[in-house]
Amino acid sequence: MRKIFDMISLDRIKIIDASDKNSALLEIVDLLAKADSVKDGAEVKKAIFDREKILSTSIGLGIAIPHVRLESVTEMTIAIGVSKKGVDYDAFDDQLVHIIIMIASPLGTHREYLSVLAKIALLLKNSALRESLLKAETPEDIHMALKGH
Repeated sequence: MRKIFDMISLDRIKIIDASDKNSALLEIVDLLAKADSVKDGAEVKKAIFDREKILSTSIGLGIAIPHVRLESVTEMTIAIGVSKKGVDYDAFDDQLVHIIIMIASPLGTHREYLSVLAKIALLLKNSALRESLLKAETPEDIHMALKGH
């Protein structure tokens, strides 16, 4: 399995301005849809929003991990949005979300998909990493913070 950092391309990292969940998701899904591994950006967008209608993907600590598995995705692809001011995300803990890591994965990769979700959740429980991400001024800063962990 590829390392998580190898799935994170600098062009899919953004400091987002959105303050509401839908706007934030749109900013990040647009990054994801540009990846070569995503063959149908509209399908990914619809699937992300459909998934959020079922249950919020916030996991607490100011983190959300929206994720989908689709036939139109050829390899696991990750996009990241960091919000300085926070996003009203309908989080279960009623906290603003500051870090959104969006994952699109091909069908048939259930084990890798679950492993990546678990590793990202565990990685982001590290308060020093979260703090580094929130202090980042550029996508390059975010990329370097992730590389260091």
